[in-house]
Amino acid sequence: MTPRPLLLSLLLAAACGPSSSVDEGLGVVQELDTSEQGITAFVRSGDYKSWLAEPTVHDTRAPHGSKVRVFFNDLVVRSLRDGNATHPVGSILVKELFEDDGKTLRGHALDVKVTDGAGKDTWIFYEGFGPDYSNNYYGRAHSACHSCHSDGKDYVTTPLP
Repeated sequence: MTPRPLLLSLLLAAACGPSSSVDEGLGVVQELDTSEQGITAFVRSGDYKSWLAEPTVHDTRAPHGSKVRVFFNDLVVRSLRDGNATHPVGSILVKELFEDDGKTLRGHALDVKVTDGAGKDTWIFYEGFGPDYSNNYYGRAHSACHSCHSDGKDYVTTPLP
């Protein structure tokens, strides 16, 4: 039998890397199922492609790979245009992640604001790679995501196009 403190430590360590498989339990936010499976289905569907987007795939400094293109839902667009210090619940950004050729889609990153206020715990971060999206980064204030995003205005680092 595993002692309780050791078991708790193992569970916490597992939640900090890819595929924590811990559903955040927040349900639907701005018509997005915020579970890992729901976000995976959403990015694979391409339903975000009607949103405001950067005009082209471009180089990035982010650790998501060398080429990206970002899409912004209406809530975050209004918030960024208004210069808000924090963004409203339901703000969503989708980053398409490309191979070095700038043409081959390799995955997606998504940020969704799930709680009012400021701080890393107000966002769910997600990053997944095709073709199967089986080893995703997912979670509220995910440790591999929030540190880079903390440089942005309420964790949004990409300016509007």
